[in-house]
Amino acid sequence: MAGSLLIGSDALASRRDVAAGPLAPLAQSLRADLAPLLEAPNIQLPSEKARMTRTGGRCPVHGVLLRFDPQSPRAHACPICGETFTGDEHYRWWIVNYQLWLAERAVHGAVLGVTTDAPDCRALSVRILDAYADAYLDYPNKDNVLGPTRPFFSTYLESIWTLQLAVALDLLEQGGEAGVGDRVRERVLEPSLALIAEYDEGSSNRQVWNNAAMMAVGAMLGRTLIVERAFDGKSGLLAHLRGGLLADGSWYEGENYHQFAHRGLWYGVTIAERLGLVVPDELRSRFAEAFAVPFGTALPDFTFPARRDSQYGVSLRQWRFAESAELGLARQDDPRLQAALVELYRDDVQAGDTERARSTAEAERNVGPARLTRASLGWKSLLYARAQLDAGGTATRQASSVHLASQGLAIFRRQAGQVYVALDYGVPGGGHGHPDRLNLWLVDGPSRWLEDVGTGSYVERALFWYRSTLAHNAPLANGTSQPYGDGLLRAWDEQGDVGWVEAEFDIVPGRARATRRIVVMRDYVIDELWWASADEITLDLPMHVDPEEGPGTGWEPAELPQAQGTGFEFLREIERAKGKAFDALTVSRDGASMRAWMQSDAPCEWYRARAPGPPGSAPRRFIFARWRGRAGRTRSVWAWDAGISNVRFTPETVALSLGDGSLHAHREIKQSWHVRTTLGDASSEVVLGGRVTNPRQASPPLSDAISNLPRHVLAAGRPFTMELGERHYRRSELPWEAAGSPEATLRVASGRDAVDVDVHVRKAEPYFAPARPENPLDNEDPDINSDGIQLYLFLPDSQAHGSWLLVPDHAGGVRVTQRQAGGSVPALEADWRLTPDGYRVRCRIARGPRGLGIDRAFMLNVVINEISRDRERRRGQLVATGATGEWVYLRGDREDPHRLLAFEIVDA
Repeated sequence: MAGSLLIGSDALASRRDVAAGPLAPLAQSLRADLAPLLEAPNIQLPSEKARMTRTGGRCPVHGVLLRFDPQSPRAHACPICGETFTGDEHYRWWIVNYQLWLAERAVHGAVLGVTTDAPDCRALSVRILDAYADAYLDYPNKDNVLGPTRPFFSTYLESIWTLQLAVALDLLEQGGEAGVGDRVRERVLEPSLALIAEYDEGSSNRQVWNNAAMMAVGAMLGRTLIVERAFDGKSGLLAHLRGGLLADGSWYEGENYHQFAHRGLWYGVTIAERLGLVVPDELRSRFAEAFAVPFGTALPDFTFPARRDSQYGVSLRQWRFAESAELGLARQDDPRLQAALVELYRDDVQAGDTERARSTAEAERNVGPARLTRASLGWKSLLYARAQLDAGGTATRQASSVHLASQGLAIFRRQAGQVYVALDYGVPGGGHGHPDRLNLWLVDGPSRWLEDVGTGSYVERALFWYRSTLAHNAPLANGTSQPYGDGLLRAWDEQGDVGWVEAEFDIVPGRARATRRIVVMRDYVIDELWWASADEITLDLPMHVDPEEGPGTGWEPAELPQAQGTGFEFLREIERAKGKAFDALTVSRDGASMRAWMQSDAPCEWYRARAPGPPGSAPRRFIFARWRGRAGRTRSVWAWDAGISNVRFTPETVALSLGDGSLHAHREIKQSWHVRTTLGDASSEVVLGGRVTNPRQASPPLSDAISNLPRHVLAAGRPFTMELGERHYRRSELPWEAAGSPEATLRVASGRDAVDVDVHVRKAEPYFAPARPENPLDNEDPDINSDGIQLYLFLPDSQAHGSWLLVPDHAGGVRVTQRQAGGSVPALEADWRLTPDGYRVRCRIARGPRGLGIDRAFMLNVVINEISRDRERRRGQLVATGATGEWVYLRGDREDPHRLLAFEIVDA
């Protein structure tokens, strides 16, 4: 391979002419960014490891990330209020950004060194690499949040960081620099690769970066097997191109992670091409399509929709998005990318700081919109971007509708793209997905009437609100967020300004299904939701608007169950509407208004409450309707144009009278949607088709999904006993033996009044953390970071399921935190005692009509947390259902409900 990991020798030679010619302003601006480091006598590295906490790096008042200044490790300003914070928790978060920033500057120095013949830039890159060769092994691989790592707390961050250092060294050596390579390989790349390679995150966007680092470093170290695994292993590059990047070019985890993952895929594809590894044409096309996807789903204000775990209100007018479009265009012509670049490079946008000088490698740090030019781009553009863009062209926002069929997102645009109506119905989005199938969007210019507000901080309690169905405009059953699963398309078609989409989702697996249809016209949208259930259910439909109070409207205080994990626990000021349900409402905000007409074929109750608003904003009020029964239908018309004078619902039609005298009549006929427009004696009709007839596999209820588990019979004098050891250990940084080889005996026995679950843990020096009102590290229960027990119970007959977190207390009792996910679970009592080789916890679960009952089946899982006194996060877990090859990170006190031990009580 002649050349580097990213670019061949001949291509690099030609880039020198580009860097000295058309892209000279870019080269000069990148050099200007390096000025503080070029002038610094030494490279400064923090001696501490980065640390993640709930408050670190965020303004305690506004909740936003503090401004990152690489020259200010101990003082951090809020971009909103301007207040400066100096606590150690902020410094330890600053370390994350600084380490990534510095590693990226090593790449900048190397790129400028080989493209502009700048010896001082090359020397800077060498100094950074040399400093890391001295320091890397001194950082401890301990107390991590998400995988093994030394400088950081998550493996993917180390992967991004290591990748930067590898690219910098590779470019330096291509330019003839040979002095630092051996030390960096031995003291940084080799040990870092070992950590990265042992932690596989499957289909996650983070694994994309692990793969990129393994391909780059593996190639530099001659580790062929590592490179092959990262390329075509079960969670390698090809697997991500095939399964993570969907057929429509979108990343399965949503817009926020689309851009992040696609940047990592760019490294992987580029390195693969340089190594002669073949990416199939279909996957290359999918990769190319992904460059245009963020511009296709953009909202009218040129932000991306905050679906799933996305940041809210993120503008596409950032240099990263411009560079992505440039890199896509460098690979092939695409008029969508050309149009996006014309839009991004508009000169009538307000000037501002692009913050490229403080960019932190490839980690996400979104900033506000600013005027961009090609001089605002990054180092990749200096190596790859076209020398010249095509002259001419006009800035054109996306004005046409988009249907991402693989993602399951149907977007209808009206009025030159200023009106945006969408139904989010498809794939759930993995670990970053939200339970929001059939979520409705309605945006009119700057007015976001119905939307998804994404997610705030991952370590704040409000995360559980943003990840609830109630936080969306989507249906939920029985006061509980939707189950995990795919929605299914039933119809999609568009003809001119008339379009429709219909999709369905099992809101109770195997028992209840909801179907939603939206019909989008030029001035309004019809929204229809219906459901059918095998059982009596409660169905809620949130609408995140706060309508004006009209004549006869009144509210009275109300109470609702607020179980943990449902979203309802976040509601405040709950009120119920007096009298009949709404038949019309008006919503006003910032001088704009929206009208809606509503009809339901079954009685419903209307509620309103206050809940967290979009991340970084104050709480806001919203409404939701509630129905009870086995089936029902509700219809509404939402109009952004004041020209609608009347709406009439009949069982078969929706009829609208418009201000120009025309009448629109909508009805379904033989699986098609008919829209007849009448004005005087003239009439016309549009017939929408696109009906999908694919059969649907019903989702089985949990009891069916686990009905084939082997059953353990409990009878008097016949307890169940299991020994837990290495194959049950779920590790963190240390494997089972290095963690002290913890073991346990699990014993389950049935008596007349109760089932006893006895757990005898054998480990040296158990540590029982004191009670804490909150977890300073993240939003998990603080008691997971202690020696203790997690107990899970499922009763298949009643579908009740709950869990308990138990920590022995030095005062002699057991601190019990109950989690109840659904149904009535029996009472639990617990006691404990120290033993010569560890400790013992006994749980008694009551039998009886509301408990296990005589001859009743039940299912359990037991998870044993273990920690050492020198750690702040737990070290590992023993899991009764087995844990070979598993890691403890990010699990909290949550377990897969399908992984249970099944029991049957047989009384004499």
